[in-house]
Amino acid sequence: MRSTDNLQLNNPQAFGQFYEAAHLAVFRYIYALHGGPRQEVEDLTAETFIKAWKARRRFKGSQKAALSWVMLIARRLVIDSFRRQKVRGYQIDIEANELLSLDPLPEEHTAQQEQITILMNLLSTLPVEKRELLILRYVLGWRVKDIGTHLGLQENTASVQIKRTLQKLRQDWPVGAHED
Repeated sequence: MRSTDNLQLNNPQAFGQFYEAAHLAVFRYIYALHGGPRQEVEDLTAETFIKAWKARRRFKGSQKAALSWVMLIARRLVIDSFRRQKVRGYQIDIEANELLSLDPLPEEHTAQQEQITILMNLLSTLPVEKRELLILRYVLGWRVKDIGTHLGLQENTASVQIKRTLQKLRQDWPVGAHED
């Protein structure tokens, strides 16, 4: 389906196809934004699609718009989860394997795990808005223009914020940590 085609989510089959196409991206988005534990991320992912199913009749738009709509639902659920965690405190619990590239060589796999662990710990220190920019861009591979549209920012503003956030992460990256 082209991204400009109108997506009908009213029937279970169409919604199921959308779910299959979007589930992994939503899971990775929530996982990287939230930080785990995995069971909680799985619950938030399921809750995202339950809310989308209940609101499906109000959705009108393309597949791309549907993904953005579901990501907004997921974002709100993660923020609500953060509010609940203020009592317990925030702790990152990401399994690096969830964000690794597919089929890396064993030595690449180890280096990627180390780097992702460092990165996720650094990301957890960022405000959720800055973290989300990087997740959309580098975990999900969204274009800057699409990120800006999704977050209600001008493309240039999104680009500058991504660049500044990356500069901060580079400054905070541990000296001597393996970088490729």
